[in-house]
Amino acid sequence: MAAGAAVRVPRSRPSGQASARPVTTARYSRTGLWKALFAVARPADAGACALTGDTLALAGPLGARRISVADIDAVDVRRLWGRSGVRIGTAERTAEVSGLARREAAGLADALRRARLGSWLRALSTHAPAVRSADARLRALSRPDSYVRLRAFVALLEDVRAAESALPGRWPDWAPRTPELDALERARALLADPAGARARMNEAYLAHELGHRRAFLDQVEARPLTGEQRRAVCVDDDRNLVVAAAGSGKTSVMVAKAGWLVERGDRRPDELLLLAFARAARDELAERVRTRLGAAAAADTAVRTFHALGLAIIGEAEGRRPTLAATAQDDAAMLDLVGEIVDGLLGHARHGPALVRWLAYGAAPYRAAHEFSSQGEYWDYVRNHEIRSLQGELVKSCEECLIANFVYLNGVPYEYERPYEHDTATAARAQYRPDFHLTDAGIYIEHFALGEGDRTPPFIDREKYLADRRWKLALHKERGTTLVETFSRDQAEGDLVGRLRARLEAEGVRFEPIPHDDVFAVLNEQGRVAPFVRLATTFLQHFKGSRLSLDAVRRRAARMPARARAEAFLRVFAPIFERYQRTLADAGEIDFHDMVNRATDHVAAGRYRSPYGYILVDEFQDISPGRAALVKALLDQSPDAQLFAVGDDWQAIYRFAGSDVAVMREFGERFGAGARTDLETTFRCSGGVAAVATRFVLANPAQIPKSVRAVHDVDGAGVWLGLGGEDAPALLDDALARVAAETRAEDGRPSVLLLGRYRHARPDLRRLAARHPSLEISYRTVHAAKGLEADYVVVLGLGGGRYGFPSEMADDPLLNLVLSEPEAHPNAEERRLLYVALTRARRRAYLLEDGGPRSAFAEELLKAPGIAEFGRRSAADAACPDCGTGRLVRRRGPGESVFYGCSNYPYCERTERACPACADARPVADGNGAARCPACGHAVESCPRCDGWLTERTGRHGPFLGCTNYPHCRFTKDARSGAEAVPGRHRPGDG
Repeated sequence: MAAGAAVRVPRSRPSGQASARPVTTARYSRTGLWKALFAVARPADAGACALTGDTLALAGPLGARRISVADIDAVDVRRLWGRSGVRIGTAERTAEVSGLARREAAGLADALRRARLGSWLRALSTHAPAVRSADARLRALSRPDSYVRLRAFVALLEDVRAAESALPGRWPDWAPRTPELDALERARALLADPAGARARMNEAYLAHELGHRRAFLDQVEARPLTGEQRRAVCVDDDRNLVVAAAGSGKTSVMVAKAGWLVERGDRRPDELLLLAFARAARDELAERVRTRLGAAAAADTAVRTFHALGLAIIGEAEGRRPTLAATAQDDAAMLDLVGEIVDGLLGHARHGPALVRWLAYGAAPYRAAHEFSSQGEYWDYVRNHEIRSLQGELVKSCEECLIANFVYLNGVPYEYERPYEHDTATAARAQYRPDFHLTDAGIYIEHFALGEGDRTPPFIDREKYLADRRWKLALHKERGTTLVETFSRDQAEGDLVGRLRARLEAEGVRFEPIPHDDVFAVLNEQGRVAPFVRLATTFLQHFKGSRLSLDAVRRRAARMPARARAEAFLRVFAPIFERYQRTLADAGEIDFHDMVNRATDHVAAGRYRSPYGYILVDEFQDISPGRAALVKALLDQSPDAQLFAVGDDWQAIYRFAGSDVAVMREFGERFGAGARTDLETTFRCSGGVAAVATRFVLANPAQIPKSVRAVHDVDGAGVWLGLGGEDAPALLDDALARVAAETRAEDGRPSVLLLGRYRHARPDLRRLAARHPSLEISYRTVHAAKGLEADYVVVLGLGGGRYGFPSEMADDPLLNLVLSEPEAHPNAEERRLLYVALTRARRRAYLLEDGGPRSAFAEELLKAPGIAEFGRRSAADAACPDCGTGRLVRRRGPGESVFYGCSNYPYCERTERACPACADARPVADGNGAARCPACGHAVESCPRCDGWLTERTGRHGPFLGCTNYPHCRFTKDARSGAEAVPGRHRPGDG
């Protein structure tokens, strides 16, 4: 029976009354089955099953049904009690034509099979060109001599999917094989696992390419490339990101990639654009291209800085190159210009007062004491931002600073924490010192850290604090002095200054605001203007680099937690930005950001047509959003343009200059998906240095993870930490002596690079050279050392404080307004900066404490594996029991007497006495009931409740022994009997 012929199943012979009928897949019982077969038999049922063309029609007691032959998955002949049936399976359900003679059932099954085959062959014939085309492209991409790029692969997948979807879902095993059927099976295998298929194609390509180009990859650089470098060169997707470790040969890979593209014939030299950030890096890259690839290739290959590229694009699009402002090439000149603009704004009727208000009330990022979990964390915050009033006092909170500056700006004389006019000192309580005394008005102001419901910060004993407030209120009432109270909740509700004004006016205080010129002179004298100029300059750089508008930044400010401060800053920044832009326009100049942004606009608008099909970017971690936009615009001009970016996000240390490490972290989202390869072998650092540096930088989970391996190692620890107590200045000589001691004659003069966080950390190099003549010693800041290396590195000034390492001059949260993604991890950039410092060392690195408060990094490294120590911290060195974050450091009081005080002073006023025998060191508990002086060995009795020791005092009831940690520890004992005193009988401080 020919496929597609009309087939009708006639009524059965008179011996049976069954007719062809559809039966669902549900099985009947024997009785039910006979009822189904015979009870509904009628002459009209003779045509209940008909095959016409590509359609099978079924009719029965459950209704009519039409099935496309193309949808049939299976046809089976079945025997049922002397009769036959044909079961027909589709994806949706199974039907059965029953009650047929054997010959009729076989004929129907054969007709259905032929009809299925005919339908499939016709469908395949109709779509054969599309199938053959997709298969040809699939086989072309599978050739081992070309990388399967994502864009081409996705386009192929779409076409394969379209061709396959128009064909039947299943193909019978017994069907004749055709080339189209083989192509279809290959297409369906691809669709079943596209990612795996592409990976297999590319691995086959890499195996072939790495073997085929072995000679080139051996010779393109001075030394044969390593396996991972070769892979980075030969992986060639639309977008390629190479994540490189320090000292892993990034420049070698850049040069080899350019040469490989030309060697293969994939790109001509004039289609290549190699981009660097600094002129020195560009010159080095150009020289390497010339040396390794030859003068002819180098002459046609564009090696540019971003700035040179921007100038060239503008020159071609506009017919003339713009003039670059001197401030664009001189950071100091830029700061001077912004400083002049700030000076000029002072006399402006509207901007001048706004500027003064900002400097007086908004300069320090406000955080309430209630946001901190410990006293130490709070003092760290206050110290790091150096909260100082306009009158010059270091105050103990942002809220106190607001109060001090308000009364100062309004011409109300005051004194901060001056002793109360009446004597209140007792054996148990020191003299009362109110927060503020308005000297002319005779009014006292006390500011209480009380929130809604008289809630205190977590680290303050609420009951004690409220009792102290009640005592102060009663004292003022008793003595007849006027007290005005303010509260943290006033500031939380946004009106501390307004409520203070109202309360003082109610007490008859007259306000006589002082002239803005006088205020500005004071601000300048106190050094407050320079930090603001630096902040405004950094903000301006990021603002222009991000290509945001002022309105967009204002919308961001409205969503910030410190909205009022952010909006106040933008009111001051807007006129600074406008005057800066006007200054450039009047001079007919542009800065780097203008250059990059204008070039980007020309490229995006098509006024400049890019000749570059392949863009290679070095030090990609240093890219800014503006530069990234220029690269993206160049790529968007051609669907075949490719990007190859090499960088190390662990070395992103130029945030202050506008770089944004988020661009590298979000590579796929910004430029499109592609391939990532890693360079994890360092040829610079020893294994000990690499291991410590890797663990240290990966403490920030936002860094892109990679496993760094070193090709060489040294005996012993790669990183040494010098512990600096009283002998901290001698640590540098000690470290240099250690370097000299391990130097062999055949090593020659080892290089030693001294690194400091700041320029002022530079030591006397002449003195050091005289004392250590066998060493070649130089000094750089860590930022300036980027790209350098030495046999040994010595990092100076690893201490705490504003000028420590990490620097506690934290980035202002306002910068988050113009950065794509704020960094959540504490000291994120400072951590990367220390990583850069460590990885300049080929053999060993030495980190030296400065003898002051311990650095948070030093605390962390002391607990890390792989680090050795030298020098010593005083055995008496200990954390402050009051604030928890400070350390008890040796100080001298009146008459040169020695005592130990908290490094967080004046915010934390914790002090302890020195040894009663030598009056020099601080006794330390030995765990056996004694505290022993590390200097003279004298033993005193240790406190059984804490780490303090007992000292003799005199109270109302005679001598007693009290803990040196009073008032936090109130342990006392009778000096004569040695028994613990009855609580309340002896009170430390009685005498």
